[in-house]
Amino acid sequence: MSGTFKIAHDVVNCARWYLQRELIMPKPRKPRKLLSAKDFCGEGEPYTEIIVTISIRLLGSGIARSRLAVNTYPDPALKRMAIESLKKLNIESYGLNQDGVFGACLSENFNGWEDLDKDYPTITETYSDEIKNEHAKAMNAYIAKSVDWAKELHKNAMAEALLNDAAPGTPERIH
Repeated sequence: MSGTFKIAHDVVNCARWYLQRELIMPKPRKPRKLLSAKDFCGEGEPYTEIIVTISIRLLGSGIARSRLAVNTYPDPALKRMAIESLKKLNIESYGLNQDGVFGACLSENFNGWEDLDKDYPTITETYSDEIKNEHAKAMNAYIAKSVDWAKELHKNAMAEALLNDAAPGTPERIH
């Protein structure tokens, strides 16, 4: 009887010791592989696809809702760099899609869509109607923000790859 209690007691202490060890000792970090031009999908340069989606919902004879979404899919080699950049921007709308491809949405709206008030989206900003001009400017700014972010990501990745490719060492350097 006392042997069974002692075994149960040791199991509890062992679990406590293990949990304390996990809380105290940090997990070792994996060394990250430095970027190289050969890592990119675009023939030595990063490749990013930005998809702009426009949704127009009609109800009866009128437009019920129009929305715009911009999704950015950076080169797989840029995933780490993209996540670091998104965290600095306090953007949480990123992850893997149903196909397992990493993507990000820079919308400030939680669902990734920018709503347009009961009108269809247009890109021109030369309307006589001030409200339509504001919506067009907001759409263009949303698209430009995504494109500018991707361009900055490419610039940083190419600079890192250039430094790493020029540095002597083994082909699979890690940092």
